[in-house]
Amino acid sequence: MSRIKLAGAAWSWVGTTLAEAAGIYRAIGVEAMDLIAIPETHLDPDKIAADPKGQADLVKDLDITLSNLLILFGKDFDDRALNSADPAVRQNNLETFKNILEYCKRANVYSVLVLPGVEQADHSREDSIKWASEELNRMNALAKEAGVLLVYEPHTASVLENPPDIIAFAKQNSDVKLVLDHSHYLWRGFTFSDIDPIVPYAGHVHLRQGNDKAIQARWEDGSIDYATVISQLKDNNYEGYVALEYEHEKFWDMDHCDVMTESIKMRDAVLPLIS
Repeated sequence: MSRIKLAGAAWSWVGTTLAEAAGIYRAIGVEAMDLIAIPETHLDPDKIAADPKGQADLVKDLDITLSNLLILFGKDFDDRALNSADPAVRQNNLETFKNILEYCKRANVYSVLVLPGVEQADHSREDSIKWASEELNRMNALAKEAGVLLVYEPHTASVLENPPDIIAFAKQNSDVKLVLDHSHYLWRGFTFSDIDPIVPYAGHVHLRQGNDKAIQARWEDGSIDYATVISQLKDNNYEGYVALEYEHEKFWDMDHCDVMTESIKMRDAVLPLIS
């Protein structure tokens, strides 16, 4: 029996409360949900860090399994980047992360996701990657103590956006799992054979169709063979969540798909593969 489980991203449903997002997923047969915490939103990482118990109490009655919490320490990719050149920022992020782990434990969140950071201005790429590695490993040690899985997402516009760099980094930091999302790499012109070596390092998976022209595409226009992706995950004994992550955002032109329609198409394609 497969131990891969289906989840969905709360941020797919723009403008809903967490309770409404959870209700939508339950209505379409998805029993787990990924959360996202961004400063100055209703789920704010600084508020979580200041009161992990109180904030955890706010999500305990959602009646849905909480599969992941995606954390942005700052307002964008650059602000409070995980691999900031400023050691004070890195230490501040770590202190925030400690209390976020307490929140995850209290709210029964399975895993926590951080971004690896960006190229640091006036510093070498080697330094940018070194700081990402150091911080991820520091956070991973704390997460293991807390019993929460830490994952990082190599993504477009990050210090880890190309498969060759991601693979090299993953090999050097094999104790830390990553988020697998084919759409980021196909969009940048890489092939499936470029992406395949990333699969063994997956600790969480994002699901959406994409192609070499769009990071998010309708099912009929997408080029990702999810039957093969799920088979590869099983071959690598993957045990975790695969999460629907369609978005309606102008950012990266992700506002050309109907989120509900495409989420259901992906659900229908993936559920038989993991059941």
